[in-house]
Amino acid sequence: MQRYAQDYIASTEIGFHSACCRFAFWNIEYMSGLKAFLPSFFLFLLLNGLFVLFQRMLTGYGFSTQVLLWGNVFLFGLSIISFLLQQKAAKSTSPQLIVRYFYISFLVKLILVAVVALIYAKAATKVNKASVIACMVFYMLYTFIEISMLLKAGKQKNA
Repeated sequence: MQRYAQDYIASTEIGFHSACCRFAFWNIEYMSGLKAFLPSFFLFLLLNGLFVLFQRMLTGYGFSTQVLLWGNVFLFGLSIISFLLQQKAAKSTSPQLIVRYFYISFLVKLILVAVVALIYAKAATKVNKASVIACMVFYMLYTFIEISMLLKAGKQKNA
């Protein structure tokens, strides 16, 4: 397997980065869709449960539970879109297509988050900065889970 990877890396025009992405994302098709998406779903449920359970305490610390709840719903929706794009890419044998879908997913999420943040800033009478920063942390958590699952799928394929 290692020899195949070295030959593949040497033969591609894009090089090492493309080959790593190909091996990291290719096996997601072998994982059941639900199993690969469960960590994001559990994070979504956990965060929403905590927001509802500790609503008074969060409000006391200056957080807006509405912003936190809607921000989490939005980020979970983006996570679904990203997962679907990467599922589609996993069916491809072309490393360029896999990298393309990964970057499309990244750019779509980045642009949509920026647009929603700008809409919130324009529409809200007072922007709750603490909640917006918390949503940024949630974005990083969802991204970390997504990348971890993709790397895990790649390791299972290569094993």
